[in-house]
This record gives sequence, structure tokens and C-alpha cells, in this order.
Amino acid sequence: MDRSRIAAVPFFIALDKLWRLSYALNGNNPKRGLKMDTRILITEDDDVLREGLSELLESAGYEALCAGSYAKAQEMLEDGIEASLYLVDLMLGDGSGLDLVRRIRRDSDTPVIILTALDGEDTVIAGLSAGADDYVTKPFRAGELLARIEANLRRSLSKGNIVSGHIEYSFSEGKLYVSGEERMLRRSEAQLLELFLKSGGRLLRREYIFDTLWSGDADSVDENTLSVLVSRLRKEIGCCEGRDAIETVRGIGYRWALPCSVKK
Repeated sequence: MDRSRIAAVPFFIALDKLWRLSYALNGNNPKRGLKMDTRILITEDDDVLREGLSELLESAGYEALCAGSYAKAQEMLEDGIEASLYLVDLMLGDGSGLDLVRRIRRDSDTPVIILTALDGEDTVIAGLSAGADDYVTKPFRAGELLARIEANLRRSLSKGNIVSGHIEYSFSEGKLYVSGEERMLRRSEAQLLELFLKSGGRLLRREYIFDTLWSGDADSVDENTLSVLVSRLRKEIGCCEGRDAIETVRGIGYRWALPCSVKK
């Protein structure tokens, strides 16, 4: 492996500081929502990179598990350790990352992202054909990797039922259950709920919600429309142990405040 292409820990720390600053300026908290229940398994035999990845993911609010070899990753899978996403290096000292991807895909449809210094077309095709969902070459930008992780997790979440506090929502059926009881949502309410559940706990600015829900119909809605819609959705959902699921960030927007997980 070409070690010159692998970023060292100071590189990750510098990018992490920039990422944290960006989130702070945009009113985001990296340890909210979806991420609080999201475990990522890193299989990487380079100690420096593995440590840097672990620190980066944990600073972003994820739980990071590490395997320093093919054998260790296999052992963790056989022990039934579950993850919401896998990061897999292709060139492991004691085995093939492609074989590990196939092993993961054999038992689950959990997202897999390959991290490797190999960027040839044949290798990329082989990785995706083995079952990987995404392919990232080293060196990579921390912010881009986090964005790819979040995008893959959002796609994974939308395939099943999401459990968040006292509610359960089926994306495929568009059905909401509150404390086990089905609630009927209007189309706009369901769209807003799905937007919140896919957000990963990020702050959603009012302008972004307007553009997403009413992009082709902006002339027919006013500022009060969103406030009324949020109020109706809150009424349907209720509180979880005295906590409002939808947090208002005054003058800016809204944030989903409960952890989310995929129902097995």
C-alpha cells in the first residue's frame, strides 16, 4: 500500500476542527438525532488512520468500533456485533477487503463504504460489484467522508421502519404509529416528518424546509404555513417522556430532537 497517500492524525484533527467550526456557525450540534444510536465498524490495518477515523467519527457523534485486521473483523461479525455502517479497507495484511464486503453483504444489506488508496477503474468496479454501496479513495477530505456516511445512512433508514422515542414510522407505507397506535397524517405532515427523520438531527432552516416541501408552489404559502404545519405534526406525535420531538431554534428553524434507529 502506498503509505504516502494516507492522512496522518494531525490532518484529521485539523479537518475536524474546521468541520466543528462549520457546524457551530450553522447552529448544528454533532451529537444529536440519528447519530446517537449509530454504530460504525472501521476495518483498517493502518493504526494511525484507524485512530484518526475513530476520533473523527466520535467527534461527529457516532459510536466507532475498530478492527485492525481481516481476522478481527470476521471475529466481530461472527460474534454478532452489529453496525449501522461499515468502513472497509481493501488491502488488509491478512485478507482481502473484497472478501469482507462479500461476507457482510451475505448476511445483511447494511451500508458498506470502501476506503482505499487503490483508485483504478477495475478496482472500483470490483468493490461495487462485491456489494459495496460507496467507494472513497485515500487521501480524502473528512467533511466529504462524513457527508457520504450520512447519505448512505439516510438511504438505509428510508428502506425500513424508523423508531424514534415513542414513535415508529414506515417510509414504504407512509404510516405513523405513536405508542403503538396508528395515526393518520396528511400528506404535508408525512413529508415534513420524513424530512425530520432523515435529517440526522441537523438543524433544518425554515428556508430549506420551504424549498423542499413547496418548491413548485411557493406563491400559495406564507411564513405562517410552516408554523401551522409543525404545530399540527407536534399534536399528532405528542411528547416522549415530557420531551418535544421537534425542537424550535428561534428565528432559524427546527431540529428533530430524538434519537432514531432502524427497526430490525
